[in-house]
Amino acid sequence: MSHAIAVPPSKSMTQRALVLAALAESPTTVVGPLDCDDSRRLREVLAALGATIEASASGDALRILPAPLPLRGSERALFCGNAGTVVRFAAPLSLLCEGALHLDGDEHMRRRPLGPLTTALAALGVEARHLAAPGCPPVMLRRASEVGASVTVDASLSSQFVSGLLLVAPLLPQGLRISQLGEAVSRSYVAMTVAMMRDRGCALIEPDARTFVVSCGRPQGGTITIEPDWSAAAFILAAARITGLDLTPASALPAAASLQGDAAVTGLLERLDAGSDEVFDLTDVPDLIAPLTVAALFASGSTRIRGAAHTRVKESDRVAVLARELRKIGATIEAHDDGLDVEPLRDAPSAPVELDPDGDHRMAMAFGLVSLAYPRVTVSDPDCVTKSFPTFWAVLEEIRRMRR
Repeated sequence: MSHAIAVPPSKSMTQRALVLAALAESPTTVVGPLDCDDSRRLREVLAALGATIEASASGDALRILPAPLPLRGSERALFCGNAGTVVRFAAPLSLLCEGALHLDGDEHMRRRPLGPLTTALAALGVEARHLAAPGCPPVMLRRASEVGASVTVDASLSSQFVSGLLLVAPLLPQGLRISQLGEAVSRSYVAMTVAMMRDRGCALIEPDARTFVVSCGRPQGGTITIEPDWSAAAFILAAARITGLDLTPASALPAAASLQGDAAVTGLLERLDAGSDEVFDLTDVPDLIAPLTVAALFASGSTRIRGAAHTRVKESDRVAVLARELRKIGATIEAHDDGLDVEPLRDAPSAPVELDPDGDHRMAMAFGLVSLAYPRVTVSDPDCVTKSFPTFWAVLEEIRRMRR
């Protein structure tokens, strides 16, 4: 029997839609946005800069009136929590601000890298002062000169640096030519940004694999509809492997039709069924490291995950947290600079085990999946899933009931 499991709307699409709507030439309705910690933080920042954001009576849509230009600055710190998209999408908005833009985050965000982006902004005419750890939030940004027409950004740590610059580029006086340095990671997320910008009428070309040229012209208003989240659906599909249930993410677009790179999870999980040792390159889909690692514990052969060095500077050091915590349940798992070696789990833990997600929503969800097989496993700080999948524990309980 097949069971359709509700998954939340895409967090990545929601964040991009919010910025595009706040910068658009006319009002926008965002249909089916994700209401989570990260999207609320971004809404607060955009409202502080001058956008008007109102929820519909039913709560399933947002009506957004674009911010007047220039954007309002804020000497007061705008709190971004541990949301990388909020800090990294907001920082380039300093190019459009009147006065300073002060961005801060929680203790985790204060350790996450921002330096490559502030270096790029400095080249475009923004004075950037990191107020604590070098290259990390909190940061004070202030446009100090005329905005340049081209910039180079190191894209080897985060694709969000590129996406943040792309989103602001149509409003700059001369548009913007963006060149990427380093081995670009999470390219599927940049592709999502580009597709959503083009859907809003932005003129953007890619002369080569490392370059984007964006012309002037504010994004169009209208309606943006958010897809169900394939990053969240990945946990449902991993749960199906663990439980043997036929679980499908409700309303998710077919992988080939989705803007989300994480739709690739369907093919990755099929490869686990091949029965031989598998090597998975997650360079473009780093958020899949959590569900894939847990699914690999229940595979028939060894699994090697590579191309995941950039997951070490996410909400937590995901390589380290997965290795450290899963060893507590007896997993044979070896951490590498850019990934993990995972052996199938042979025996259940002999005593109750509490796994610590280090405040990371995707780690908490991964450890929740383990509890489907081993009910004596619990997760500390379960509420951190509100960052992206607020109903996760209710969904997990629904899956447990299906097994009874």
